[in-house]
Amino acid sequence: MASGALVTFLLNILSALVALLTSYYAYKVNRLVSNSVLRAISIGFMLLGIGLVVDAGTSLISGRTLVESFSDRVLTLFASLTYLALQMVAYLVIALGYARAAYGSQPKAAAPVVLAGSAMVGLYGFSLLSYFVAFLLLAFIVFQGVLLRAGDRARLSGMVLLAFMLIFAAHFVLLLSVLVLGPGLFLIGTGIQFVGFLSLLVFVLRSEVVGPG
Repeated sequence: MASGALVTFLLNILSALVALLTSYYAYKVNRLVSNSVLRAISIGFMLLGIGLVVDAGTSLISGRTLVESFSDRVLTLFASLTYLALQMVAYLVIALGYARAAYGSQPKAAAPVVLAGSAMVGLYGFSLLSYFVAFLLLAFIVFQGVLLRAGDRARLSGMVLLAFMLIFAAHFVLLLSVLVLGPGLFLIGTGIQFVGFLSLLVFVLRSEVVGPG
């Protein structure tokens, strides 16, 4: 396994662990305070954690990162598609949670897009679509976070906004890496995403300690 793929594999495994811990503790806090954002974070980060485990396994089997694998016909195609699909669904769930918190209702989800074409062209197109949709959903999440932050300047709510801003920045870099097929950018984006996940885990851990009061 190339050094870049190895680092990405380790970051994805660590990010998956952080995402699943975030999901677990958000679930525990949500049972105390019954908050739509925490509920969405719990579901969304469970999906992200599962997807990251799948992506890490793909990198381990193929010895390449997702971006490098576009030129490799031995890529475990379905594993990559599973990860990308779970990523989109996860951020959609979180976006809906924020929309409910901000407006008191859930917007209707758009119909899924079906891609056609050869396997690798289809993977590249779906990957580009996935990161673009995730980027847009994260932009929505950050904007809603700013609105909610304006009405509640609690220290912990600021930590949530910072975490999602980091994840948003990560997906900008990840989207750019897919556009230019840059493994180095993909590694940087994965690292920023890990820091964002870690920040959100700190938030839910602090929330559990502080409690609903």
